[in-house]
Amino acid sequence: MQRAATRREYLRMTVAGLGLTAWRLRPVEALAAMAPDQLTRARRILKTIILEHAKAKDNPWLLIHGIRAMGPAFSIGDGSALEYLCSHYLQETSVNGKAYLYMPTDDEGHPNAFLSEAVLDAGVPADYPFLWHGRRYTIRDVLAGARALFAFDPASFDRDALAWTLVVFAHTTPPKQDRWVNAYGKAIGFSDIVEFGITTLEGATARLRAAMHQPPVALQDGIHGFACGGTHLIYGLSTCLRFGYGQRSMAERMRAQYDLLVWRLEADSRLIDGYYREVATEYPQDVARIYALDAKLKFLGHAFEVINHARLFRLFSPTADQEGAIARAQRELVDVIEAIGQDGIRRHIGDKKLVNLLLGDACHAYHGLTMIRGVNQA
Repeated sequence: MQRAATRREYLRMTVAGLGLTAWRLRPVEALAAMAPDQLTRARRILKTIILEHAKAKDNPWLLIHGIRAMGPAFSIGDGSALEYLCSHYLQETSVNGKAYLYMPTDDEGHPNAFLSEAVLDAGVPADYPFLWHGRRYTIRDVLAGARALFAFDPASFDRDALAWTLVVFAHTTPPKQDRWVNAYGKAIGFSDIVEFGITTLEGATARLRAAMHQPPVALQDGIHGFACGGTHLIYGLSTCLRFGYGQRSMAERMRAQYDLLVWRLEADSRLIDGYYREVATEYPQDVARIYALDAKLKFLGHAFEVINHARLFRLFSPTADQEGAIARAQRELVDVIEAIGQDGIRRHIGDKKLVNLLLGDACHAYHGLTMIRGVNQA
């Protein structure tokens, strides 16, 4: 039997267009309007999966995602997941004689993902206290470490690693006080980092933006080489815009990216479908099915995080046509969630990489769909 993809391989395949073949969603055009109880049921399915499988003390990446979904009160049974992460997984490094706490990238998945997804976006205050090796610290200390340890060279910086750092510094750095000197003695200007991010996004979506004035087509661009189809980068830049980084026509440039993401709801789904048609015979049917389901869960769930975050903070107001596209994609996502709920993930429990993917993507989808309440109330 051909092995299933590793997490890294799967992530790269997903953003390049994983999709559905062995199992197909019914055409979204034929769906009736979704009743509110369907969305509630979808949330309940995700919540059940997360609470049953994400409380893994030996998996900090899952704990971070559990907090992403459930908030800072997420418990691992005998205590706070957040406190456990702080006391067991933070490490200390020294630069020029000064010590800083940080979360290793091997544990959080991406630089500053812990602070982004499990702390600041979760509403954890900077004075949140915890014990580390018998000493008392607060989240403020970890934030200070992130600022001190951040280094930036545009010629060599990993653009796919930027998204979570944008969130962290947007939350903690007022636009009028956006400059500091890091632990290595180098000056950092966060407005310059934001510009680097939006320029990166625009370059990675140029082909798609040129094509978006025609019906959605299965087209790849540089953005598909970024984590989760580049949705994290869009979310990070949205957070910058939310906190006042509006220089160089940032609002208009992000509006173009929101428009594109709505267009991609269907276009990237076609990419996903096409990919699985090509590889249908290379995997056992049940393996192809669950990876296909997770591919849609990943892209649509992350996309709704971006769209609903932007709507919640009045960064984006969809047109009537876009509202229709969003509604169709939401119905498709609910169908995916219901299919995963019917199958369950216990049958795949021996494949830890796959289960990690399903749980992480379930957490992002739950977060995205939960924000709909705030959007409707705003």
